[in-house]
Amino acid sequence: MKKSKKYSGVVVPMVTPLRADKNIDLDAVSTLVNHLIQGGCHPFVLGTTGESSSVTFENKVALVKKTVEVAKGKAMIYAGISGNSFQESLEQADQYTALGVDVLVAHVPYYYPLNQNHILNYYQQLASAVSLPLIVYNMPMTTNMSIDLETADVLSEHPNIVGYKESERGEERMEKAIGLWKDREDFSYLLGWAAKSYEGMLLGADGLVPSTGNLTPQLYSTIYESVLSGNNEAAQKAQEKSDAISKVYQENQILCNAIPILKFLLAKYNLCSKEVLLPMINLNEEEEKIATEKINHYGNDLKSLNSIE
Repeated sequence: MKKSKKYSGVVVPMVTPLRADKNIDLDAVSTLVNHLIQGGCHPFVLGTTGESSSVTFENKVALVKKTVEVAKGKAMIYAGISGNSFQESLEQADQYTALGVDVLVAHVPYYYPLNQNHILNYYQQLASAVSLPLIVYNMPMTTNMSIDLETADVLSEHPNIVGYKESERGEERMEKAIGLWKDREDFSYLLGWAAKSYEGMLLGADGLVPSTGNLTPQLYSTIYESVLSGNNEAAQKAQEKSDAISKVYQENQILCNAIPILKFLLAKYNLCSKEVLLPMINLNEEEEKIATEKINHYGNDLKSLNSIE
């Protein structure tokens, strides 16, 4: 059986629970973080699913503080410090470090088109300037830039860069990256392509980063644990069900539409409110009706939604 690395398992890119006044809903943060921990997962706050580029610094701090309060000692806490201002990313890193998160995650600055040399230099400087371990996050869907695997491999040698989170699609790329790092004890590959969770685990991925895990953490824990214990049938069942649930909010949707649907679904199961931050827009009644009809096929409560029975 594969020995699990320090940064492994199911890491859920958590939505940011909001009140009607668009500030952090601290009670909902507790509810959601506990839901993830009970589902066997680790929270990753202020990623793409967490609308991180739209959250104010003050609210980021409030979110991180509450998450640490609930999860410390029970799960590994990941926090995003992605941004266009290097200085601000460092300030966030300092604050989150002081609050008690375990590891930082950053994608590339996304305003200027960068070449691989810019990307390499950026991460080397960032990793050297922060005191917590750093995970490199490849997210071409929002940054419009891809980190070459050769660049990522050079970065993997930096003593403070401990992992790589992949959200780029491509089976060949996934196989190559896992092959590069699966036997490295000091470097983790986390797969952010939820539809390939089972496949990635079979190839030797160290962890999964599924946004649908906000709703169904247990399904992804089932995929992760089942592959490790050799129960491929259970893993496949969980993959099929999680794919079907993911389609409810992702199919034919751009990211700016998918996240409001996901938050609406979370609200339906009393995990947080459906509020989103601009530029995203809350669903209208018709859209809510469609989403409700679709999700009802998969479970009336969180327990049935997360079950493969």
